[in-house]
Formats: sequence, C-alpha cells, structure tokens
Amino acid sequence: MVVYVMRHAEAVEGSETLQDEWRYLTEKGRSTAAKMSSAIAKIGPKPRLTITSPLTRAVQTAEFAAEKACRKNVVIASGLLLPGADITELAAYLKGCKSAKRILLVGHEPQLGSLVANLLGREDESITLKKGACVALELHPEKDDKPAGFLWYLAPGKKWVSSFKKAFPQQKS
Repeated sequence: MVVYVMRHAEAVEGSETLQDEWRYLTEKGRSTAAKMSSAIAKIGPKPRLTITSPLTRAVQTAEFAAEKACRKNVVIASGLLLPGADITELAAYLKGCKSAKRILLVGHEPQLGSLVANLLGREDESITLKKGACVALELHPEKDDKPAGFLWYLAPGKKWVSSFKKAFPQQKS
C-alpha cells in the first residue's frame, strides 16, 4: 500500500477573533496546494482514499488534492489527524486500510513528521515536513519494526527527491 503524507499548505495566522481550527489557506497556500496536488498526481499512482484533519486549512488542502486524485477518490475527515492525536492509533488505523491500496493523509506538524519517523522505524530522528510538502511511503502492514519504506519527498518549489538522506539531511534529534 502507498501512503502519501501531506502537510497542509500555508494558512493565515490565528488571532483573538480567528480560532486555530478555523484558520484557512492564504492565497499563496491555495496556489501551493493546487501545484503540489498536480505534481503528486503526476509522480505516481493516484490516491483512492484521502483522510484529512477536520481543521479548515487541512480540509482545504485535501480538497485540492482530491481534485487531482483518481475519480473514485473518497475524502473523509478524522480526529486521528488532529494536532496532538496519538500516532500509534493513526499507524494502527492505516495498517487496517489494506484494501485502499493508495491513501493520502493531510494534517499538521509535528504529528506528521512523527508518523513518518514511526513508520520508517526512525523514532530517534526528527522529521519535519514543510508546509504543503508530501512524503510517499510504501507501507507493509505486516511488519512491526519498520512497517514502511521511503519512496520520495516533494516540497513546494523543489524537485522530488527519492533519497531519504537528501530529503531530510541531518535531522537527528
């Protein structure tokens, strides 16, 4: 199964009148989400299931991605992708989605970086995804120690990278 892990694009800052959960994408964020979604669709097989954090900025990013995904793509919001949600629960949920074959997750940092590190068996490393960036992993649910392999990383304005060391240089914690 291929799992795409995408951080939401740039959003407006929160304020006293705009709560965190309602923060929405800036114009730059909308443009980035659209460009990244097109690029992801061109690189590899398109996601059939998109799971997003229910926060506005993530849902908006997921909507751009869903436009470029295969026509049978289903989008659902899940509390498992809320900031601070349990990574082990999310990883267990993913392992149970075997029939989806290709899943796109849209959420927030530092949770997504922790998820990627966990799935790659690199819990001792600090992985950070840039806003709008995407990591593609090959998930092998039957493996517990290192359930995923790194496929590629794509950050806004950059070429996709198929080397983990080049994608996340010197990110030891």
